[in-house]
Amino acid sequence: MSTKEILTLQFGHYSNFVGTHWWNLQDLSFQYNSSIPSEINHDVLYREGRTNKGEVTFTPRLLLVDLKGSLGSLSEECDLYEPKIDPSKAQINWHNNQVQVQQVGPSHSKNQFQQDLNDPNKCVLEQSYDFEKTTKVWSDFLYSRFHPRTIETIKEYQYCNENTPFDAFPLGSALWKTSQFIDDFSDKIRSYIEECDHFQGFHFLTDCTNAFSGLSSSCLEFIRDEYDRKSVLVLPVIPSYFSDNLISNDNEKSQSLINDSVRVINLALGFNQFNTNSSLFVPLSVGCKGWRQPGPKRVFKNLEYDNKMAYHSSAILAAALDTFTLKHRLKSSAFTLSDLGADLTRSGRKAVAASINMPFPMKENSDLLECLDNYQEPLYHSITPNCDIGSRRLMQHITIRGIKEGQLKKPLDKAQKQRELPAYRANSIQEMMALYLAYTTDATANNVTVVQEALNVKSPFPQIFAKNIGKNGFISDHNRLSETRIDSIPLLAGLHSGSEIGEMLESLHTEARKIKINRFHQFAGGDIDRDDYEECLDNIFTLRENYEDSYLI
Repeated sequence: MSTKEILTLQFGHYSNFVGTHWWNLQDLSFQYNSSIPSEINHDVLYREGRTNKGEVTFTPRLLLVDLKGSLGSLSEECDLYEPKIDPSKAQINWHNNQVQVQQVGPSHSKNQFQQDLNDPNKCVLEQSYDFEKTTKVWSDFLYSRFHPRTIETIKEYQYCNENTPFDAFPLGSALWKTSQFIDDFSDKIRSYIEECDHFQGFHFLTDCTNAFSGLSSSCLEFIRDEYDRKSVLVLPVIPSYFSDNLISNDNEKSQSLINDSVRVINLALGFNQFNTNSSLFVPLSVGCKGWRQPGPKRVFKNLEYDNKMAYHSSAILAAALDTFTLKHRLKSSAFTLSDLGADLTRSGRKAVAASINMPFPMKENSDLLECLDNYQEPLYHSITPNCDIGSRRLMQHITIRGIKEGQLKKPLDKAQKQRELPAYRANSIQEMMALYLAYTTDATANNVTVVQEALNVKSPFPQIFAKNIGKNGFISDHNRLSETRIDSIPLLAGLHSGSEIGEMLESLHTEARKIKINRFHQFAGGDIDRDDYEECLDNIFTLRENYEDSYLI
């Protein structure tokens, strides 16, 4: 069966945090010397190439955008094809007294992890690194290798520059219109697509609380014009913490309120464009609220994470993203992005919620039937802001991974009371999960995907798991030793369409309606007037009406 390729686009610093974890996870899932072939078709998201020396490379089919100074020790051209030259060691034909080397911006030295990546005598997957202290930007924990045309840096704006912040939707849309940016970026898109034999569409991972909302919206409009028949899955990501929400005086409080309002406007304008030009969009955040402020963090029973740390929160989103996209990345499946949109966006319901259960709470030496029979909590936990997923009138795709068919149920000679359960007649994990969902949800269309491969969480994935999680990712009766790293975990993730998404959109509409956009110069002077904003809010409210509970499956 032919591979249907996907091009991934990433816009913004937090989306690149999520993306870095995602590409790391995929690289860790490669099986080079295994007798059991991988279930995942990596050609969907990766491309094969060759260096100038004729060496074969396998790199993500990826374009990412970030601000000047945001790459840390990573060069814009990367070092896979040509090693980065140290200016102090470069051979120059002039006399030394005639040459002056100037450094633009602060230097960012490689941490120990990045140094060890280039050391053939060290296996970074088996080492322990203090990423919590050394991670400043996403490249600090980047394990994957990128193609030279992957990275696009915005030269006009500096990362963490408070004097010229890249903070408002019009700044991003105006940047797209510049010939230097649109020509270069659109050429890179075409180059990737022309390499594909059966190109099917795009994964769109984007910040949506700052100007990247405007930049990605403009790029999305371009893609819809140029590649109208291709599917686009948009994944707007919202950080679970903003440093300006930590207030110590009245001036900081006033500025924080202004920043919160700007973020809400960016979200509303972005969601409106995502609804217009995407096949479906899935807002992601581990913050409960997400709009004016992220709010309290989502609580996951078997995770211990710091929501103020992008390195932690983005890892959870990446784990979910890697799992709920598996269905259209499996070798055994003909399922496509187009099919996903057709299943989840009926009656104009383009906004979709996401969920995760990480790690899936099955005990060591137990089985899935015993786990589900004793389960008292919700099967999944929302990672979409202002949206608590219900259990009725849903259309949902559930993916469970990391549980082997041999862990389905007890053998007949040891089953005892299990034999009396209706679920004991299930002969596969897919059948048992479908039966469980049929019992626990009402008037719901469930689509279950089962993947045997667990999620590989070796370094550089953060060790954010509770002490009762064993090395193999299952719940143990004893706490593991602090120096014991978890290699892999079972995981459940889902995509859901139901009335709760309408409540999420209503909450955003209510919050955005309170804001007088004319009071914000970032928008009033950027081709977005009051009428444009009102139209945007009306569109969001109209989208919200598509999720009325009177809708029947």
